[in-house]
Amino acid sequence: MESSNFPKSIKLPETLEVFRNLKNAKRFAIDIGISLTKIAYWSTISHRRALYDEGSNLAKDDSKMVYEISEGARLHFIKFETKYIENCLDFISQNLVGAPSTMFGKSIKATGGGIYKYSDLLQSKLGLTVDKENEISCLIKGCNFLLKNMADESFVFQRHENPEYKFQNADPDIFPYLLVNIGSGVSIMKVESEDKYERIGGTATGGATFWGLGTLLTKAKGFDELLELAEKGDHRKVDVLIRDLTGRDYLDLPDDLIAASFGKAALGQNGGDNGPKFSECDIARSLLFTISNDIGQIACLYALMHGLKKVYFGGYFLRGHPLSMHTVSFAINYWSRGAVQPLFLRHEGYLCAIGAFLKGAEECGNSNFKLNIVFIVSIDF
Repeated sequence: MESSNFPKSIKLPETLEVFRNLKNAKRFAIDIGISLTKIAYWSTISHRRALYDEGSNLAKDDSKMVYEISEGARLHFIKFETKYIENCLDFISQNLVGAPSTMFGKSIKATGGGIYKYSDLLQSKLGLTVDKENEISCLIKGCNFLLKNMADESFVFQRHENPEYKFQNADPDIFPYLLVNIGSGVSIMKVESEDKYERIGGTATGGATFWGLGTLLTKAKGFDELLELAEKGDHRKVDVLIRDLTGRDYLDLPDDLIAASFGKAALGQNGGDNGPKFSECDIARSLLFTISNDIGQIACLYALMHGLKKVYFGGYFLRGHPLSMHTVSFAINYWSRGAVQPLFLRHEGYLCAIGAFLKGAEECGNSNFKLNIVFIVSIDF
């Protein structure tokens, strides 16, 4: 699949147009993170199929056409910055919770680090009791569901190859694997079965680090703007490479390997009379490589320590961004010498929201609900 056709994760526009098919919305769950909040909601959708013989004149007269109507289910995903949560909850209260067709009952499933901070706000804005769900439990549940049931959910990314995206088939035999969830920080989970998993490590250097340092070092106004800057930059103008130190390969290290991130800034290179001067694009790219390389190396080390051959990346840091995925893939392939396979997810940022949603679905009292979601669900971007 060509990179230009890769489905990007959706963003919440100011007009909130991204909320689709609200009139048929039935249930939703919310994942409140430090930086971003994610919502998963389910709606019904009708499909109409014409019934006629190909040689019949009915095909030319729509007024005489006979249709077969069937109903399916669809999951929708929304994300927005947590600092705007009050405005979004107002919108949900007016357009989702109060809809006559909803099946919310008296509670909402919520997870994420922000559920304790915003629990009272959710209850007062929506008039619903907040059922707090364990974040790691929701994360694993959402990931397992997607890997087992969604075709082309996971993929290998190989930049500059054709095709760049190599999608994997849904597979009921997914265990064991390592899940690296890159949100504001990074959590690393070893997953051995549906019910056997543990958080084995992590790092505080994650998406918020890139966003925070990028805001301090550039004039970028948001995460995606930083990614756009990084795509245009040249990290070699900011980083010290092996070749800058030795003029050639050194030991078993290739000459284009980064020896010191931001090293040229420390050495005062690329500067004029007033000190070092670097373009914002070069700074953003160096910063992206710094964060991504470290996450990739840490993930690789944990995978090797625990004898795991597959590493899936979740969270909202990568965002289907080719340069980020390439950097993480390079780090894992380089340090594991090909023994560990890096895999990415189309719905990387919504694993917790999906898991919380599924927990609510299991408790809704409709015995066919889970079956319908598993086999009929489609994803909107």
